[in-house]
Amino acid sequence: MTTPTAHTITVREVLGKLEAEYAVVADAVENGEYALWVGSGISRLAPDLGQLIERAFEYIRERAIDPTTKSAYMPALEEILGYADIQPENVTGQFDQPLKDWPEHDLIIGRLWNKYSCVLDIRVEGTALDHILWDAIDIRDAFHDPAPPASEHLSIAVLVLEGAIQYIASANWDGFIEAAVDELSDGLPGVMQVVVDPDQLRDPPGRAELLKFHGCIVHASSEPTIFRRFLTGSRTQITDWPETPEFRAMCNKIVGLATAKKTFVLGLSIQDNNLQTLFARAKNIHAWPWPCAPEAPAHVFCEDRIQGGQRDVLRISYGDAYNDNAKEIHDATLMRAWGENVLIALVLKLLVDKLVRLVGLSLIELEKEPLVASIEAWLKILRDDIAGCAIPAPGVNSRTEFVKKAISQWSRMLSLFRTGVLPKNPDAYETLSNATPNLISTDHNARALGLGRLGIALALLQSGRSAGLWELSEPASSELTSGAMTARASRPESEERPLFVVRSATESISLQSQGAFEHTNAIVIHADDSWHQMTRDGPSARRVRTAPGRTGSVGAVHISLGDLLMRCGDAGELHNEFIMDIML
Repeated sequence: MTTPTAHTITVREVLGKLEAEYAVVADAVENGEYALWVGSGISRLAPDLGQLIERAFEYIRERAIDPTTKSAYMPALEEILGYADIQPENVTGQFDQPLKDWPEHDLIIGRLWNKYSCVLDIRVEGTALDHILWDAIDIRDAFHDPAPPASEHLSIAVLVLEGAIQYIASANWDGFIEAAVDELSDGLPGVMQVVVDPDQLRDPPGRAELLKFHGCIVHASSEPTIFRRFLTGSRTQITDWPETPEFRAMCNKIVGLATAKKTFVLGLSIQDNNLQTLFARAKNIHAWPWPCAPEAPAHVFCEDRIQGGQRDVLRISYGDAYNDNAKEIHDATLMRAWGENVLIALVLKLLVDKLVRLVGLSLIELEKEPLVASIEAWLKILRDDIAGCAIPAPGVNSRTEFVKKAISQWSRMLSLFRTGVLPKNPDAYETLSNATPNLISTDHNARALGLGRLGIALALLQSGRSAGLWELSEPASSELTSGAMTARASRPESEERPLFVVRSATESISLQSQGAFEHTNAIVIHADDSWHQMTRDGPSARRVRTAPGRTGSVGAVHISLGDLLMRCGDAGELHNEFIMDIML
């Protein structure tokens, strides 16, 4: 069987890795042991590097052929051609033509791609040191009107809101991560502490800290007098950065992060030599051990292969141990999956792991702990089936639409369960718990809300689905009457029925007052036993229909999960009784 590469691996296969050889890594990520190190590879919607290079080239070329500016810009044109290994005298006849018309266009852009920092380092007499970036490329215009956050940024935002990621270090200038956090938190202030200027290290802390150590175009565009100077991209700037007094506080923060937190690398990060210098300083303060077992490795790379600069970091961090254990270190370090799939898999695993913990706490209180293993198994099957749907839309090389739909449906279900109303903002994210899995027992709000019972309900719905008794799908519409999901029996001509899961009779009454069950054959699963107690003198002690309305339509079917749990002694009995009660 061929081992999947980063290009071919699926989200479902990444989950398999996180349950097997990378289980200790997944557990460490979920519980906040890793800091994310984010590179350009997760910002595919940022301005294309080739286009930025062409902007710089054209700006220089146009001024090099203008008699009034030739003396200042012709040396710059010769320098940029030199970086592309093109002799100026061989292309002099083309100087008056746009680069797009040159036969060497693709060759020049390709050769300058990995010399971008050299291009930014070109100096023109009488201009600022960042003239190529600020004026020639016009970086503010290049980043103007950015695309919406993609699946990677949305997944990072979920991990932040769920408390798994507390520190992010990024050399990227874009604002995609901040935009994703703002979107999913519905603009709640203080969730993310963004640090560009070292003075911002003294700001009030957020749920997570984003260290933009090479600057931020969002800040630089809005307040150039303060933040322009922090944009770091030229070779000289990168080399000088660790020794520049203005950046010393940020450098110390990065060194502290590399010392105290394991490093989870996405999108070709930690390639620059200035970061390798900081990792060397971190090692000299407190080195990471090898072998690391039973702990997770200090570094994980979401790549198809470990890049040169990343290999240097491993050599620096592990010192002599690297020489004798290079293969083992690489095997433990290389995830061999791109960041998009890894982040989606981590979100799915984190949510189910939290639900399993909450399920356990709920069942222990009922002295039903033996049920946990079966509930966990059903939840993981549901999780894996959802992961199987994480595929790019036709003609699109991204899973963003899947992630956005998954966030919307999750938030709809959780809001209906908690409050009996739809989310005010359908694009925002409903957090399960901002406590990490190993601390979730201290989240008394999550426990009081009965979120463990939500996990049990989802597991039982999956148990019937796995048995081929019914199908589950997204709500038929955005209307409240469509419920949290749609259920349909697996038999010919069966009808689709809206399905709600609520924590108590309070939420059910709220939904009923809003007309959620009017003219529908809805199924309402109650996490507790309050509805059963209210209607115990009705036609059924376990499964109650609300009375028909004036139209004569049959009302919703209400099922008491609390009653089922009290009566059932094992998972098989619980499964069978649930099937009898739901009677799709």
